[in-house]
Amino acid sequence: MNSQIKEDRAKRPELFHFNGAITTAQLNDWTQQRNFVVPDDLKEFWCETGGGEMFESETVLSPLGITASGDDVDSVNAYHRNKGMPPGYLIFHTGIGGLSAIRMPAGEYLSIHEGSYSVQQTFGSLADWYARLLRKEYAPRYGLE
Repeated sequence: MNSQIKEDRAKRPELFHFNGAITTAQLNDWTQQRNFVVPDDLKEFWCETGGGEMFESETVLSPLGITASGDDVDSVNAYHRNKGMPPGYLIFHTGIGGLSAIRMPAGEYLSIHEGSYSVQQTFGSLADWYARLLRKEYAPRYGLE
């Protein structure tokens, strides 16, 4: 998992509610069945956490999440594909600031506008995404600086 997320979680564990580890085999089966190309750092994060909640309103979707909860990768992406999301985008995060996706197969991280799916920001890694999108917003509020 990203070292900054680990540090923030150690300082303020009540702000991070993850679903629980996923085995590498489970995740590999899931990605292969769907022909998803997922960056290694996101795979590592999912294996260690299973996705979950960060801060008060940010959800990292779970590959093995529960559809009824709306926190699973499959149902959230199916919904947005039906609304016109471009092929090759895979949403992995929803939150107050919008949606975050990876552009497959390049593995580029994106902040996208819900509705138009236009790219707002790009990030080179999960660590960059966390630092420039979530942490920038929440660190001052929660004394994580």
